Amino acid sequence: MEQKITAIMIVEIAGRPANHVQEYLKAHISQIKNLKGICHISEKISEPKLIETEKEIYTCFAEVEFEAEDFLKLTEMVFDFMPSSIEIIKPSNISFNLGDATAYLNNLAGRLHRYDEVAKIAQLQNNQLAQKLQALQQELKNKEEQKPEKKTREKSKKKSKKK
Repeated sequence: MEQKITAIMIVEIAGRPANHVQEYLKAHISQIKNLKGICHISEKISEPKLIETEKEIYTCFAEVEFEAEDFLKLTEMVFDFMPSSIEIIKPSNISFNLGDATAYLNNLAGRLHRYDEVAKIAQLQNNQLAQKLQALQQELKNKEEQKPEKKTREKSKKKSKKK
């Protein structure tokens, strides 16, 4: 697995305002230059474009060419930068020995396990918040339903005092 791999990846983000989207993407991509085992070759960053179906949301993408020292580093780049696409330019063939394949699969399994853990925690927290929101909505509804009764009782008291 000790063969250098040249690849191009597309990294895209969306947000607002437009200048923030582009500046964040530039900062995110600049991290590649500091990664061990990665040689940054070139980058092209697009101008932010308004997403037609969204109100005031802009998208911006970067095309980044780099060289990874091996397939494991390439895989780490995919997990760390979450590109929308990646293309291996060279070599035309990649081979693994048994030890490298095992290390690669264990790295992949470990990362997937961590992402699954984060997703499950987020889902649990989301469910808890939804339950709290539902309870608060019910409590508010109950208070709203009690208000007319209170006003009716107060009016009745005022009428009986007048008599």
